[in-house]
Amino acid sequence: MVGGIFDRYWGAKIAVRFAVIVAIIPAILALENLRRLLAEVEKSSDAMALLVRFSIAQVPEHLNAAVPVALMLASAMAVRQMILRGEWQIAAAAGMSRLRIMAVPLAFAVLVAGAQFAIGFALRPAGERALDGIYHELQAGEHGLPLPVGQPIELDASTTIFIGGTGRGGERHLEDVVVRRGEDSFSAPRADIGFSPGGGVRLRLRHGVGVIGAGAGQVRAVRFDRMDFSGQPPATGMADNDAMHRFDLLSGPGLLEKARNGTPAERQYALTALVMRVDSVLFCLLIPWFAVPLGKPPRRKESAVGILVSIVLVVLHLKLAAWIEANFAAHILLAEALSLGLWVAAAAGLIHLEQTRGEGIVDALIERAAAPLRRLRRARWGRRATSPVVVAEVVPFSVNARRSAARSSFAPDLELAASDTPAPRVAAR
Repeated sequence: MVGGIFDRYWGAKIAVRFAVIVAIIPAILALENLRRLLAEVEKSSDAMALLVRFSIAQVPEHLNAAVPVALMLASAMAVRQMILRGEWQIAAAAGMSRLRIMAVPLAFAVLVAGAQFAIGFALRPAGERALDGIYHELQAGEHGLPLPVGQPIELDASTTIFIGGTGRGGERHLEDVVVRRGEDSFSAPRADIGFSPGGGVRLRLRHGVGVIGAGAGQVRAVRFDRMDFSGQPPATGMADNDAMHRFDLLSGPGLLEKARNGTPAERQYALTALVMRVDSVLFCLLIPWFAVPLGKPPRRKESAVGILVSIVLVVLHLKLAAWIEANFAAHILLAEALSLGLWVAAAAGLIHLEQTRGEGIVDALIERAAAPLRRLRRARWGRRATSPVVVAEVVPFSVNARRSAARSSFAPDLELAASDTPAPRVAAR
């Protein structure tokens, strides 16, 4: 009975904190990206609708990063509060073993790992595809002119265009267009523009003038009724269309298909994507073994240094996983085995350290390591506080100088010898 009450109480504490944190982190990330998204949609005909679509499409990516952090913080903070209130000690005194007490965070970690599996293998690829779809719509001009007005635009390696404004016939009709190709320049008061689904641009200048080279440093002017240009300007906001990005768009079944039946390069990329998504799921199962020891404060103290360390561990795992994916794709299974073994060893070492040295050992070690820095800081402040301050006071020399010095609060021990006898007069000859 005690175990059932404790489990429900323990689980509720973790669940509430997890829900709050997993809602806050995506909101912070969305606000961080808001300025960039506003810059990309501000000239669109339906900017607010695009902004909402962008924000929704990025939610799975933000959740994928937020879930491990939320699980670590929720577990560590719940452990800390229960120890400070004495509830953890009551459970131990009731005869519950360490593994029995950790049954709730372990079960919660299994649920969160399942959610992370669904996010990584289904929701996040769908969000990536939705983002690419929005950017392709912008490139194709479905939401207004996708090219900046009043700025030079590279149409290809040798061609640059400048658009002065849009015409009355809509954003497919431009005004005051200048095109520079190599050493030749062309300008027209009007131009028509078209877009291909892949982001290509077709530009047709009408009734313009060109200045072209005629050899030997000579130039000549020509008039034309129509002149066409085409090219592929850089896509604003689009991710590089490399192999890894293309495989990020694939869900679990698509990756398995490529891993079985693709070309050698496709099998390698698909296997790398599969392994790294599984890695994020497996790390969620390890989180309670870090969160519980790190959440415990030292005895008779309320230190929260261990919670900060737990956040650092999650960030370190994300950085290490990205580094492995970028540099060890050819040996991804070996690299993942070494990485996972390292994290398992770190969790086992942390638990062993707590069992042999006591609860809150990480906080104690960090405080001990920081003690010399604190002593040095106190010594520096102490020297500043006790440094002598010289205060000078000008006292007129008179028969009352001794009494003035005796009354002075700045120099209580000062004795000023002065004679009461007037100075002798020297008679002039």
